[in-house]
Amino acid sequence: MAERTNRRDNLIDSAGRLFLQHGYDGTSVRQIAEEVGVTEAALYYHFKDGKRGLLEAVIGNQIPNLIHIVDECEGAETLQEFIIQFGQRLSDLNPARMEKLRWMVTEFPRMTNHEREMFHLKHMAFQQRIATAVERFVADAARAHTIAATLTCLMFGYGFLFVSLDLQSVSDVKRDDIVQLFAQGIAAIT
Repeated sequence: MAERTNRRDNLIDSAGRLFLQHGYDGTSVRQIAEEVGVTEAALYYHFKDGKRGLLEAVIGNQIPNLIHIVDECEGAETLQEFIIQFGQRLSDLNPARMEKLRWMVTEFPRMTNHEREMFHLKHMAFQQRIATAVERFVADAARAHTIAATLTCLMFGYGFLFVSLDLQSVSDVKRDDIVQLFAQGIAAIT
């Protein structure tokens, strides 16, 4: 049974890498099977829906779970301090995680409703965790949810522009200055 589990995991890992390199449409079932060293029949044994089933497994298993970033900011004593810690930890994500998020944005328009729902559920759990952490600093739970959504937009927008598009290599604005400004602005209006 361990071999089946390993083969299944290997198929998911390989499909994830190939989807990232070539896109979903640019990756064939044959490529995935060859990468793992199995037949296409073996791939279909593990994933009855073939490539579409693998995509769902990749979405479920390989989308970065970022809740730990919020948990690492629990020691913050003010909202501004929380946002600074959160922003720094989020921007310190390794490039492979950022690349997976970039891939998700690229593939999202072609996903089925079920695949989109899987992505949405992960995102909403992350945003809810941020809101719960922010509730310590604001009196209103609805306000905490708005701040969580704002933080998500600001930080991921920064990540896509400055990391994914490499604007950090041509900009003289430092990441920590941007995070500090986000934190000051949001803390000032709460």
